[in-house]
Amino acid sequence: MKLEKREITLNEADSLKDVYYLEKTLLREYSARLALAKCQETKHELSTLVKQVTADMESVERLMKKSAQNNALIG
Repeated sequence: MKLEKREITLNEADSLKDVYYLEKTLLREYSARLALAKCQETKHELSTLVKQVTADMESVERLMKKSAQNNALIG
């Protein structure tokens, strides 16, 4: 059996969706750990990470909207 080489091309929308999914996964993990944390320092650090991840997600959402608008203008 011969294996074929295939070129895989990621477009901007796919990349942004991947980033958003990873950020969502991080948010879920940090939130779960925050709920279980007993040490105040740990809670503070996890809260900071949750805030950073949500800010990143908002940025990615804006980029996704811009990308969709640009694709609609082009297409």
